[in-house]
Amino acid sequence: MDEIAAEAGVARSTVYVYFANRDELLQACVQSMYDRMQDTIALIVADDASPRERLRGLVLGLLERIDESPAFFRLAMATQATSGAAGSAAVGGALMMIGLDMIRVLQEVLQAGMAAGDFRADLDPERAVVVVGQQIYGALSVRAGEPDPIPAAQAADEICDFISRGLGG
Repeated sequence: MDEIAAEAGVARSTVYVYFANRDELLQACVQSMYDRMQDTIALIVADDASPRERLRGLVLGLLERIDESPAFFRLAMATQATSGAAGSAAVGGALMMIGLDMIRVLQEVLQAGMAAGDFRADLDPERAVVVVGQQIYGALSVRAGEPDPIPAAQAADEICDFISRGLGG
């Protein structure tokens, strides 16, 4: 909470004026993150770019969301890992919705890439989505903890290059 208050430029006690507790704050933050991710997804899905460019757009959009508030991302992940609390269940559910949307977009991108010959045709699409999703999630987690991350565009290029090699492209 101290880190979030510091990022917002307010005292910790001020945060509690607007939110009754940490879980309420997290739920509001996750909802805001979800809304911004929906905007990112809408641009990627509507885009007529190649599957590789769409994958890069998705990764770049995720990196930019993490860069907006790395402290929140770390706190949300820690809360999600805490089992049993009602608030953590709500936060976990909201994060799951974001994850499901990402899986849907990844499935579309991978299927389009396989159909276009950009990615190997012999890939198991379900397994590929899981592996690619894990790579992206890991990159986001590492980035959220970096004190001075490289520019998001450079990181997106590096991540997508690594993923594309695994997809056979």
